[in-house]
Amino acid sequence: MAPRRSYSPRKLGTMLDTAHIVIGVLVVIMAVFTVLDPMKYKFLFPVIFFLAAVLTLITSWFMFTAYKRNSKKKIAGIIYLIVGLLLFGLFVISAVSIWVHG
Repeated sequence: MAPRRSYSPRKLGTMLDTAHIVIGVLVVIMAVFTVLDPMKYKFLFPVIFFLAAVLTLITSWFMFTAYKRNSKKKIAGIIYLIVGLLLFGLFVISAVSIWVHG
C-alpha cells in the first residue's frame, strides 16, 4: 500500500493560489469571448460553469484538509462544497441544453 501523502498548509495554500490564478485567467478569457459574441461562443458557457465548479470544489477540499480542527473553517468548507455542487449542476444543465439540444 502506498503511504498517504500529507501536505503542509503552506504548500496547500500555494497549490490553491496556483489553481485560482490558472482557472481564473481561463474563465476570464472565455467570458470575454462569450460576451463579445454569445451566439458564436455559446459552447463556452458549460465550460465556464465546469471550471467554476472545479475551482470551488478544490477550495472546499483545501478547507477540509488545511483546517482539520477549526470548526468555522469546516463550515466554510461545507458551504464551498454546496456551491460547487450547485455549479456542477448548472454545468450539467447548460451542457445538455447547449451541446445536446443545440
